[in-house]
This record gives sequence, C-alpha cells and structure tokens, in this order.
Amino acid sequence: MIPVHVVQFSDFHLFAKPDSKLLGVVTEESFQGVFAQIKALQPRPDLLLMTGDLSQDGSEAAYLRIHQYLAPLAIDTFWLAGNHDRLPNMAATLTHPPLSPDKTFQRGNWSFTLLNSLLPGKDSGFLSRKNLHILQASLEVSARLGQHAVVALHHPPFLVGSAWLDTTTLQYANRLFEVLDQFSHVRLVLFGHIHQEFHQQRRGVDYWGCPSTCIQFLPKSHEFRLEVIPPGFRQVWLYPDGTYRTQVQRVPAALRCPDLRLGGY
Repeated sequence: MIPVHVVQFSDFHLFAKPDSKLLGVVTEESFQGVFAQIKALQPRPDLLLMTGDLSQDGSEAAYLRIHQYLAPLAIDTFWLAGNHDRLPNMAATLTHPPLSPDKTFQRGNWSFTLLNSLLPGKDSGFLSRKNLHILQASLEVSARLGQHAVVALHHPPFLVGSAWLDTTTLQYANRLFEVLDQFSHVRLVLFGHIHQEFHQQRRGVDYWGCPSTCIQFLPKSHEFRLEVIPPGFRQVWLYPDGTYRTQVQRVPAALRCPDLRLGGY
C-alpha cells in the first residue's frame, strides 16, 4: 500500500528581521537547518503542514520569506495560524502556490480539516461556532465518502502537564470532542504550540504534538523552562486502509542553544 506522506513542522517564530533572536536563538537559522533536512527527504513528502506560530511578530516580511523558502520545493503546503500569528498578513502572503489557503482537502483516501484556534490577543486557543460547523460538515462528507480523517489545529485540546503551559491550551475543548465523538473515521489530530513531542489517545483517536523548529519547552515543568534538545519535525504516513505510522525527526545540526537565564516567552 502506498501511503500519503505528510510532514508537519511548527512554531518557527520568525521575525521581520531575519537576525532577530528569541531567548537567545536566531530562529531563522534554526528554521533553515530543519528545513534543509525536510528538503533532503527521499522520497519527497506528498504535502507539508505548518501548524502555527510561523512568525513571532506576525510580520508580513516573515511570511514572505517563508513563501520564498517553500516555493522552490513545489510541494503542496497548508498552514494554520498560532497565537503569535496575524491572519491578515498570512492571507496576504501565504496563498500563492505551492502554499494553499484551503482548510479542507483530500489526499488519497484521507480527508484533512484544519481549524483556526487563534483567539486574537490571547495565548490560549478557541474554536468558534463557525469552525466547529466547518469541522462537522467536513467530517460528514468524509464519512459519507468512506474516507479516513485527519484534523489539525495549533492549540492542544489537552493539558500537557506543565502548569505554565496548561494555561494556554484550547479553551472549551469539550466542544471539539462533542463533534469528534460523532464520527468513527477520525484517526488522528495534529497540533503545535507546546514545542515538544506529545501523545495522548482518547476514544480511539490519537492526538500528537510536534516539536518547534526553534526552542523546545521542558516537558512536565511547573514554570517556564527550556530544554536543550535539537529542534525537529513530525512525519506521518497515512495508508489507504486507515492505519498510519508517525515519527519525530530531530535535527542536531539545527540546534541553537537558548539562553537559559532568560525568562518569559
């Protein structure tokens, strides 16, 4: 069986000025290191999925450079906004091929639904009634077509065991679960935001978090802490029968050590 090969990469935190630093790390440099490894993958991915916080300052200049990086690859690329992003600037720059503004699409026997959990002015996430209706309609169609479903958003719908980070997860996650629980063909939910690997299963659905391409948050930390570990990305292989496999690939060459003395984010 030939799978659909998806690469998820997340939380770039690029700035208008490419030499700007986040907690001592030039995020553009670490992104370039991770992206070089994605470009070298063989066979090439079928699609790329960017799950939010693509820019730290929401600048149009940062999104333009992302498009410049991706355009030569000519791989269909889809994106979500994170809490640091600015949707108007994303819509102005990330809508030209191979980047797509589409939030529902199909590949093989798989349906994808991308949800906007951005709540302007807040670090935590929120799904509007409109987004929940989009999800409901998308899953009804894919169920009728006999497809398997992937859902993606920026914010995790679970607490992840870090007190400081758990204040910024998806609000009213039960509303998302109320929709997902109606359908048996949803296989996995992908998200970013937490800058670390994460997995939890609920009612037969797997929920997967993704590392950042820049700094990594220390798991299970009560207060804000960083972990000195290479950045990375997630690969997912989706098979026609509804099974899948996934792995995180770390990129040691892209590691830029943060300043652990700095607090805040």
